[in-house]
Amino acid sequence: MPRIKLYLIEEQESLDHFLNDIKNEECIAVDTEFTRVNTYYPKLCLLQIATPSLIACIDCLSEIDLNGLWEIIFDKKIEKIMHSCSQDIEIFFLNKGGIPENIFDTQIAAAFIGYSSQVGFKELLEKELNVKIEKSQTRSDWSKRPLAKEQLEYAFDDVEDLIELASSIKEKLITLNRSEWVLEECDDLIHMKMGLMDTSEIWKKTKGIRKLRKTQLHLAILLSKWREEKVAKKDIPRKWLIDDHEIISIAKTENLSMDTMKQLISSKRISENEIIELYHFLTDTKVNVSELNQRKKKKKIKDEDLKAVNLYLESKSAELGINKDILASRKDMIKFIAERKGKLCKGWRDKLMRDDLEKALN
Repeated sequence: MPRIKLYLIEEQESLDHFLNDIKNEECIAVDTEFTRVNTYYPKLCLLQIATPSLIACIDCLSEIDLNGLWEIIFDKKIEKIMHSCSQDIEIFFLNKGGIPENIFDTQIAAAFIGYSSQVGFKELLEKELNVKIEKSQTRSDWSKRPLAKEQLEYAFDDVEDLIELASSIKEKLITLNRSEWVLEECDDLIHMKMGLMDTSEIWKKTKGIRKLRKTQLHLAILLSKWREEKVAKKDIPRKWLIDDHEIISIAKTENLSMDTMKQLISSKRISENEIIELYHFLTDTKVNVSELNQRKKKKKIKDEDLKAVNLYLESKSAELGINKDILASRKDMIKFIAERKGKLCKGWRDKLMRDDLEKALN
């Protein structure tokens, strides 16, 4: 029996009926469409949900109460099938202050049956289900109303076959005895802090900041944190206030003056009073040298240890038929060698590889 497509839900009554119809489902497919071109925060525009019998696009910009929708999304009993869900869960977090439990991410899962860790939805559908979809609306303006027919078709395509895709991947995971591995990886999503969920170290994304000397680095970190607070309040992109290269230029300037700062900052969106505020913030905050030393300080490891672990993981990757970056990143390897902590000391990785890793290092 073909699914009933509810092309667009814009009214409260339609939404309430739909939510009532799906509240007892064991699993649902979920995706979001949003914009963040001219804003600091992502703006949720559309949320798509599919069940084995229904598909709907919910217009999140219409004047409807979404609390019932959030109850479904955050219901632990309902499995949420998603693909590459990091940006979606960032939106959920920003809207509701938490991350839904019981998510099955098909991108994460596909990596455990031999696909790239960044495999796209289109490629997965084609290879697993022989289903072809268009991705022409990826850069579409989802805030524009009315939505075009092509946009709605694209939105439906993103969830229509997700449940079947998940079933196909799950069957292969069972055969390979890796279901628990993927369950563990997906469960870890609730502990992740990505994007705007945690901005305490957002300064690290400032282009060129890692090449600065100690006192320059201190100023650049302060600048980045000040900018973050301001753009969040104004809800504008970071570069609209102060560009990364301007942060680096200010940090490198010796004997920084108010006039120099005014010359280096080109944005019209920052007022003279804000520049004065920023100048005093930078000049009045003392450099914590010990903190900077600690930030730069890293426990040294032997090159031969890193090489040994890397060679073992390459061998294990080939044996398992999955990419090495799934097993561990360079950062994970260093943390394991230096401290015996991190991803390689937890869960399925620890059980599968810990003894061999110790042997490789001895």
